[in-house]
Amino acid sequence: MFEHFRWYKDLGNHQTAWAGHILYIYNQLPIWKPKTVVELGVYYGHSLATMAESCEDHKLNTKLYGVDHFKGDDHSGQFGSDIESIATNCLSKYPDVTLIKKTFNEALKDWKGDIDLLHIDGRHYYEDVKEDFTNWSKFVPIGGHIILHDTQVTERGFGVKKFFVELQEQHPDWEFSERTESHGLGIIIKRSKE
Repeated sequence: MFEHFRWYKDLGNHQTAWAGHILYIYNQLPIWKPKTVVELGVYYGHSLATMAESCEDHKLNTKLYGVDHFKGDDHSGQFGSDIESIATNCLSKYPDVTLIKKTFNEALKDWKGDIDLLHIDGRHYYEDVKEDFTNWSKFVPIGGHIILHDTQVTERGFGVKKFFVELQEQHPDWEFSERTESHGLGIIIKRSKE
C-alpha cells in the first residue's frame, strides 16, 4: 500500500498506528501549505517522513521538526535504541527535517517562531495532551492547523478524545473535524486567539 513512498524501504517493516492517515496527510499538505511543521512524538517517523515527502514532492519549501527523546512512555512502551536509529536514518534522507532529541518541554525553551502545522502525538494521558497543546499551540497563528492523534482511543488512560471534545466546547469559533480510522485524528484550524 505504501511501497511508492521513499520512506518505505526504511519503515515498511514497522507497524504504525498512523497507517489510515498517511495518504490523507500527504494530500493535505499541498492544500495547507505550511512553512513550518512541528511533530511532538516521532516514534519510527512514518507521519513526519510522509509530511516531508509531500512537501518535497509539492515543492512547498517547508521546514519540519520532529521532537522526541526516543525513550518511550507508558503508552508506546520503552524504546530500544533501534527505534531512534531507524527514525534518524530514515528522516536524515529528507534535508528539510530536523530531529530535536529532547523532551517536549526542553525543546519548548528553545523554540521561536510560528508553527503552521502542529502534530501532537506524545504521551496520551489527558494532562499530558493538554499540557502539550497549551505549551505549543500559542505558536500556531490564526489559520494554522493542529492535529491530535488517537482521538478514538479511550482505554489505558488515553485522554486525547476527552481533550479534543473540551477544545470544541471552549473554542466554538475554531474549525474541528475528525478522522475515525487508525485510532482517530483530530484536525483543528485555529480561527482566533486563545
